[in-house]
Amino acid sequence: TGACLGAPFWKMDLGPLPLTLDRLLLIGLLAAYTIQKRLGRTDPKPIGPADRWLGALLAVLTLSFLLTGFPPEKLAEGSPLWRLGAGYLIPALLYWVARQSPMENRVVQRVWVVLAGLGLYLAVTGILEKTGQWWAVWPRHIADPKVELHFGRARGPMVHAVSFGFYVTICLLAAGFWAWHRGRSVRLVFLAVLPAFGAALLFCYTRSVWMGAALAGLVLIGLGLQGRVRIVALAAVVCIGAAAALGNLDRLIAFQREGSAAETAQSVHMRGAFAYVSWKMFLDRPLVGFGFGRFPEAKLPYLADRQTHLPLESIRPYVHHNTFLSLLTETGLVGLGLFLGLLASWAQAAWRLLRTEQAAAWARAQGLLQLALLAVYLPQALFHEMSYQPHDQALL
Repeated sequence: TGACLGAPFWKMDLGPLPLTLDRLLLIGLLAAYTIQKRLGRTDPKPIGPADRWLGALLAVLTLSFLLTGFPPEKLAEGSPLWRLGAGYLIPALLYWVARQSPMENRVVQRVWVVLAGLGLYLAVTGILEKTGQWWAVWPRHIADPKVELHFGRARGPMVHAVSFGFYVTICLLAAGFWAWHRGRSVRLVFLAVLPAFGAALLFCYTRSVWMGAALAGLVLIGLGLQGRVRIVALAAVVCIGAAAALGNLDRLIAFQREGSAAETAQSVHMRGAFAYVSWKMFLDRPLVGFGFGRFPEAKLPYLADRQTHLPLESIRPYVHHNTFLSLLTETGLVGLGLFLGLLASWAQAAWRLLRTEQAAAWARAQGLLQLALLAVYLPQALFHEMSYQPHDQALL
């Protein structure tokens, strides 16, 4: 609901925090969780390493925000307080509720099939967008060029090409895992709709999404196949990918999407400016940073640096475009270290599950799916600040 029927679809202004369908459902989810817990129908798990990393990260982010003072915009979308709640606290709350649910085969299969259906809808929607069949696109806000970003690319109901590509890739993985654990007819149906997923990923025209999909493919081949088949498949994919990338390097840097090719190339060069400014800010406050949510204004004095030929002024109106560097500048090594520890802990748990021979096939498959999901997420986090897209953080 947050991804497809979020604020662009419907919202009601109630003071500083608008009411949306996903926020209404969040209230309902908490009520349902409370009732289930009182009835003894939840399945609490022991607190593990990843939960400790997550708790420490949330504590540091909250403390960093509080110590730097409340901003004047308070709950406005994109403000530090909004980003803390929507980008970290609410996804963590959803994670906590989900981990209290019974993790059984039928539950995991349902998650896979729901994501598969969502992915098919998104893929078809993206193709309809690119071909200009606006009469068939729903919700209608997708067809409005004034709503959000990236009009001209496949951006789906999220009206954001990065979120669209991220979701399509994860849903494609879930659909493949679900089909693999069903009969032959379901696998044939999956193969039949596979080109639609591929076309949707192409039409989002987002390099980080393509990189994430490629990395996920390498994870699936490297960990899902065995013996010589794995070696041959990995070698073939790496050689083909390297040849395609080297032969089309200029096109990958500058290609036509919603703007001109020059604007697309500029987005690549801006990453260098973000990295340079982040490094300078890190040198000044390496341990705890400038405060959570403070990068947009804290970066301004560093844009006057004339020791580099990078276009530093080009990033003046923008928030950070790198989740890791954003945390580094705002919360220092402490915040970034906790976030990396959380991702590494999730990866370790997934790896252990995958390598546990006594585990059921569906459980080991979920471990492999989580590793592939992390592979998709990492390029997005390297080239975008993912906490500004709450439904992306929630999916992770």
